[in-house]
Amino acid sequence: MRKPDLWIFLNTLALGGCGLLFLLSASALQANLDLDDPYYYANRQAIFSVAGVIGFFIIAGLAPSLLKKLALPSMLLSLFLLALVFVPGIGRSVASSRDSFHRWIDLGFFSFQPSEFAKIALVLYLSRLLQDRKGQFETFSMKELLRSLIIVGSVLGAILLEPQYGTTLTLITVIAVLIYVAGFPVLRLVLLGASMLPILAMLLVLWEYRFERFKVWLDPYAFRYSGGYQLVTAFRSFGEGGWFGQELASGFGHRYLTFGHTDFVLALFSEDYGFLGVGILLAMYLALFWRSVILLRRQKDEYLFLLGASALTILFLQVIVNLFVVTGLVPTTGISLPFVSYGGSSLIVSYLLAGLIWQATAMPEPVRQAAPPMRTAASQPPAEKPLPVASGPAR
Repeated sequence: MRKPDLWIFLNTLALGGCGLLFLLSASALQANLDLDDPYYYANRQAIFSVAGVIGFFIIAGLAPSLLKKLALPSMLLSLFLLALVFVPGIGRSVASSRDSFHRWIDLGFFSFQPSEFAKIALVLYLSRLLQDRKGQFETFSMKELLRSLIIVGSVLGAILLEPQYGTTLTLITVIAVLIYVAGFPVLRLVLLGASMLPILAMLLVLWEYRFERFKVWLDPYAFRYSGGYQLVTAFRSFGEGGWFGQELASGFGHRYLTFGHTDFVLALFSEDYGFLGVGILLAMYLALFWRSVILLRRQKDEYLFLLGASALTILFLQVIVNLFVVTGLVPTTGISLPFVSYGGSSLIVSYLLAGLIWQATAMPEPVRQAAPPMRTAASQPPAEKPLPVASGPAR
């Protein structure tokens, strides 16, 4: 029997609860303008939260042996779903001024992003793959490594074709971290990463929208009425929020950001609660991260350690990338803030990742020794008879 950590569970619920409460303020104006219902996005996010919590308990309750068996089928299913986004009538695309983005599967009553759920499959598959290869890294050639990661490369390629450049780079970083944690030689890992840089640079140039975002990032104020609008207005929200925010007591504040409740939700959070509120939110993320790291370092089961390390890396790399994007430290990319940004796929997957962390950090309960049975009068052994004493003449 393994005992899960209560603090990780409570911290996850606190993040989800705070995100849900804030989303009502962040999305009310946009929902009222678009749908004449200020509670539309908040109500949907509440439904997604319930589904996410249920998924949290389901995946945290699965036996590690079952998770290992699900590794390969989940990757094949993810690859199949990623291919479906390009099928007319099933996949739903969103067109920009020049490009078309194929990222959703539309079931009529519900649409979702397969690339989000591919993160869970990647965690399960890589954890088993690296555990099976443990101890072989010193003699493991690059050719064998690439052969082992061919399914992973197929999934990443499908995500890149959607295109989802930011998600692909995030998952590549997660793979590199996990391979390093598993004990792969650092020099070989650096050489492998360096060999991919020309490919990534070429993709940046070939996809024109990515190159435009790079130019916007270099000087957002030169594009403030076009591609740089989100970033410039995010700076304005941070500035007007100050240290303590403007809408701490009131409800729906003035919003400059269009659809800021998605990827740029942290800027609206700062406008409401200031830098102090942002600091508290980041402290909640840090508390979950630190507690998970402490427990993972105590984990003796190698598979569970890799499982928790990969899930933790994906979850908190998203926090870092989103923070860097809204503050202008890196070019804009579609990485959501876990538990806070609006989106059903992203929210449910965040809960699933937290469930895997809860599963991986559960420690074995100490074995209690049974107390010896109490003896009753009936169970007492018969008293031993005294040995006869030989009598002799007195001396």
